[in-house]
Amino acid sequence: MLEPETAPRGTMLEPETAPRGTMLEPETAPRTGRLIVLNGASSSGKSTLAHALQDALDSPFLLVSSDQLIAAGLLPRRREPQGPFAWWEQMRPRFFEGFHRCLPALAAAGNDLIVEHVIEFATWRAELAELLDGFDVFLVGVHCDPDELDRREHMRGDRRPGEGRAHVEENRIHEFGPYDYETDTTDGVSPDLVARCLDAWRHRTDRALTPHHSPKTR
Repeated sequence: MLEPETAPRGTMLEPETAPRGTMLEPETAPRTGRLIVLNGASSSGKSTLAHALQDALDSPFLLVSSDQLIAAGLLPRRREPQGPFAWWEQMRPRFFEGFHRCLPALAAAGNDLIVEHVIEFATWRAELAELLDGFDVFLVGVHCDPDELDRREHMRGDRRPGEGRAHVEENRIHEFGPYDYETDTTDGVSPDLVARCLDAWRHRTDRALTPHHSPKTR
């Protein structure tokens, strides 16, 4: 282990609080992470709400979404109508099943999570209920008027026109089962809206995301 003054580029240096020549093992207490899952249509304000909750919470929560993985370049750019590179029939189902399986792994390691998601199908809700059974999960329905979703999509310019409206009116994402808490972001994400969501989380009791409340089919 080289001294900082002489360490070449790329060499890992010791933490400033560690004694010279010693790399300390992190001290961790066994715990299971808690999850706040935000389910809402594209452009409904989930990211804004998630960041506001993350800033307001008294302990560190990781923010997790499938969009982060896509933005990081995880997916191959190649797309074909058929075969292994067919997006809708092949890559997309496996990608989201893998994303769902990441959540209990992160939480089991002790990470508290805020999860942004569009639970598009009843089977996805059922899958999440099974995977997260036994975890402390607070499921939030993030509602927004479809006309406002259209307006936001037009302003953003990076979403398929009508995507958010389709999530609500065609996929019917808010009809697969109960929520622990529901909020409406049509008028934006205000400090009061965030405070009310946090208060509901702090006083949570029963869990809405359970196999009993998550039918396999519509």
